[in-house]
Amino acid sequence: MKLRLAMIGFGNVGQAFARLLISKREWLRETYGLEVEVLAISTRTRGSLMSKKAIDLHRVLGMLEIGEIFRDSMPEYVKLSPLEIIEGCDANLMVELTTLNIDSGQPAIEHIRKALRRGMHIVTANKGPIAYAYDELSLLARSRGLQFRFEGTVMDGTPVFNLVKRTLPGCEIESVQGLLNSTSNFILTEMSRGISFEEALDKAIRVGVAEADPSLDIDGWDAAAKITALANVLMGARSTPKEVERTGIRGISPESLRKAAASGMKYKLVARAEKANGEVKMCVRPELLKPEDLFWSVDGRSSAITLKTDLMGEISVVEHDPSIMQTAYAIYSDMLLIAESVHGS
Repeated sequence: MKLRLAMIGFGNVGQAFARLLISKREWLRETYGLEVEVLAISTRTRGSLMSKKAIDLHRVLGMLEIGEIFRDSMPEYVKLSPLEIIEGCDANLMVELTTLNIDSGQPAIEHIRKALRRGMHIVTANKGPIAYAYDELSLLARSRGLQFRFEGTVMDGTPVFNLVKRTLPGCEIESVQGLLNSTSNFILTEMSRGISFEEALDKAIRVGVAEADPSLDIDGWDAAAKITALANVLMGARSTPKEVERTGIRGISPESLRKAAASGMKYKLVARAEKANGEVKMCVRPELLKPEDLFWSVDGRSSAITLKTDLMGEISVVEHDPSIMQTAYAIYSDMLLIAESVHGS
């Protein structure tokens, strides 16, 4: 079996996924009988490539590692937009890894919409399409007999959506709560050790936990997008991040953390979605937690989630100190699930 990929977005996650494809090439062939070829790569600042045959990922990664850009001297080089690449590419699976647009989920939504109409399966780690257009896109995928997978949108590669879909048949998810933003959790952990918010934020940026502009994290928008995605998929919410009651961590002072610690408590940025009177209510806010709370001990860049179900009670999952490889694995695992589905195994 052959999967032909178009990669729209090729930042850190896309490059880690490409390295994973290289390292697992023989294993995929021997275990799954699967050949994976990348036929298109679209980047925001480095140029774009498209080919009828497999692009040499070793060469592409080597160029990016030394700061080179794609040039018109390369036979695969194209001056095409992402939508034009999706339209003209021979891929049968699109990997959508562009940056989250918290205001609308675009252009990722349109990328996925176009690819589905072109007959491509979809894997994405972009929360926007799930937070803003899940019902539309999942319905379009089903109507075309295509797979639409997005495990990497929440908690990196830790199975949450697949956990519910594959192992909890017949269970209704009544509520979801979690520590879903590693940047905020890291900053609060560092502040609890006696440094200021500014110092903790600077450290988060230096060690790669936070982006140069971390406002989506510390103002609660990233967690809002994630809890919306979870609520839309697992609870039928049909909401957007703008409907989430949201408070970030900017207002938490070292003095507040010292007082909390003196009482044996910790501040955590908790995201919640709960069903009430047929509606799903969502919020993101700092909460004071006691030691008996599961989330109390989840520090640093780790994250955690608890699903409350009608038949299995509460199920919790903790992800310890993830790296970029965990998100790359989410793309990889979704790709394998698509291969299994298409192959009929």
